[in-house]
Amino acid sequence: MKKEASVFLILLVLVSAGAFAQNSGISGNIDNYVKNFIEKGGLNGSSVDQITEIDQSLLPDDVEIKEVDKNKVGIYEVNYTGDSGDKESVYVIMYSTPKLKQKAETKNVQIVVFGSSTSNNESKFLDSSTGVQTGENTGYVMLHSGSLTGISSSSGILEGDGQIAIKIYKNGEDTGFENLISFEDDKKIDYDIQSEGAVSYVAGDIISVYVEQRGNLKWGNVITSVEITS
Repeated sequence: MKKEASVFLILLVLVSAGAFAQNSGISGNIDNYVKNFIEKGGLNGSSVDQITEIDQSLLPDDVEIKEVDKNKVGIYEVNYTGDSGDKESVYVIMYSTPKLKQKAETKNVQIVVFGSSTSNNESKFLDSSTGVQTGENTGYVMLHSGSLTGISSSSGILEGDGQIAIKIYKNGEDTGFENLISFEDDKKIDYDIQSEGAVSYVAGDIISVYVEQRGNLKWGNVITSVEITS
């Protein structure tokens, strides 16, 4: 077997920008990285005799690097004992960057609006933004699967004694996700959020909003926003 140095190229992304600061010794982290990668290449890490950082101005002829920031590259000579007992070496090239690009999870968040501009003294479904009253089988039809993640409401008229519960309905059924506004509230507003998956929907489900009157009162000028996340 020829005792020639072979080149073992490995690109390694490291978080630490200072991973390749020039020094006389090799840190334990780099030592472990190098051994782990050469083991993936088929070499036994326990056979490594020495790992030495190479001066990039004195690269072996077998190693040629172009158009790479030298401050981000570390080149290491790994001397090891082969299965035959011969002393051999490989060169490991490691690339460092302080920025890791992570795959971003994309979410589609939309707001659908319901309301009523009339004065009411009984329970009823709110109108859509087009002015059409929603109901058990009338409302916004979902195009994708997702979750109901937020609801906020305000009421401009509230007279009497009691409160109104502003409820999100799905396919004519109460989801349990609601706002509560009382005549005694200084600000006639309420808002609530919840985690994705708490109340989910699928494409084709109908979302509407129902105002349940509790007590003897008059209410109106209600604006309700429902946040949907898919």
